Amino acid sequence: MIKKMVFVISALRGGGAEKFVLNLYKAMEKYQGYECHIVSIEKAVEHNITGYRVHFVSDFCNVSKKGIRRLWYKKNVAQAIDCFVRDNIDADALVLSNMLLADKIMSESKLNVFHVIHSPYNDVFLNGVSNIKKLLIKRKVNSWYKNHPLVFVSEHAKDSFELSFNINKESYVIHNPINVEIDKTDSIDIDGDYLVHVGRFNREKRHDRLIDIFSKIEDTKVKLLLIGDGKLQPIIRADVEKRGLKDRVVFVGFKNNPYQYIKKSKGLLLTSDFEGLSMVLLEAIDLSVPVLSTDCSQAIRNVVIDNESSLVPLDDTNLFAKKIDELLTSPERFISKENEIFHPKFVAQQYHNLFKRQ
Repeated sequence: MIKKMVFVISALRGGGAEKFVLNLYKAMEKYQGYECHIVSIEKAVEHNITGYRVHFVSDFCNVSKKGIRRLWYKKNVAQAIDCFVRDNIDADALVLSNMLLADKIMSESKLNVFHVIHSPYNDVFLNGVSNIKKLLIKRKVNSWYKNHPLVFVSEHAKDSFELSFNINKESYVIHNPINVEIDKTDSIDIDGDYLVHVGRFNREKRHDRLIDIFSKIEDTKVKLLLIGDGKLQPIIRADVEKRGLKDRVVFVGFKNNPYQYIKKSKGLLLTSDFEGLSMVLLEAIDLSVPVLSTDCSQAIRNVVIDNESSLVPLDDTNLFAKKIDELLTSPERFISKENEIFHPKFVAQQYHNLFKRQ
């Protein structure tokens, strides 16, 4: 009998959780012989999903969010997904729920669901929030995750959750699988040396900090490639123009396969305020590319990067700029070693163990 796995996800945009789903899908089929499926709640796709079994909720469910019916939206969509999985895949399938919208909906599911937590929730939800609002948020988060077991992508993500929220079910830590396949057909039309940042233009990634740092480096010939899309991109473009960096900062847009850009770069930069387990750092390390990151996550410090030179205190932009110049002249000092716990075969075995526990 073929084992089945279903990934329920909010959408298939260009983020780390989406990449996790696609990577683990391949790993489970290759190393554990599973038949995998993806159920996407929103019909928003940026990744290349050719060859994947993808089902969109709107194709089998027409539940409305309008008016009073909004009150039953989550429950009704969960019931529709449950029926679809039972009728078309397997009632005993292992179901992994990913991202907040999916988690809210699948909290109502009666299937064998595990919620995969990709971010440090204490940082994501409670930083800079009033005490009254914290109580309301805690109540909501606890309600979303009270019915099913949790899988955290790092010990840091688990510790962050436990700091402020309740875990009523069993929980596990399983790291993300890394699957780097370079698309050599994608030509890179960039003259000269460049550094690269990969990430959605949102508040947490701190592109504003990155541009401030880049404006301070001594090397005025190296360029900076920004790979990704997002709502804050116009603000960053304006900042680049204001600082006179237009000729040196290149907005590449979202790339389904950014690995050739990373591989040919002088180094990958990460300037986030917080991360759960940075996929792009792991991918750069897998490609033997020098990395430089804000010290924004215990997971990055303890699990991803094994080189102290590659970590910079969060708000020390001057030191970060200085380290970029050092990276450009002595890249070998900023190389980290791969960790076998991120190998797809290793990760697939751990998820298969969850199936056996059912």
